[in-house]
Amino acid sequence: MAVCDRIPAGRVASYGMVGAEMGVSGLVAGKWLDRWGEQTCWWRVVGAKGDLLVARRDAGLAVVQRSMLEGEGVEFDEVGRVRGEFFVEEHL
Repeated sequence: MAVCDRIPAGRVASYGMVGAEMGVSGLVAGKWLDRWGEQTCWWRVVGAKGDLLVARRDAGLAVVQRSMLEGEGVEFDEVGRVRGEFFVEEHL
């Protein structure tokens, strides 16, 4: 998925942002990532508030996602959300 590949290391985008670039909703973008995410940098896509939404499907995957993001220097707040300054600009 070319859109996700444009998210730089150490930054994240929301499902809504990815969906907007694809011309679909964030929900559709999320479903696409559920199915074909292993072909791209899926770990850089989070909820609009910085939540690791993959935890709804697989708590272990959220642990992997957080570890990968932290490895790129992304920081989390006290409730486990990606801090706002790590989001990319509006357009990817």
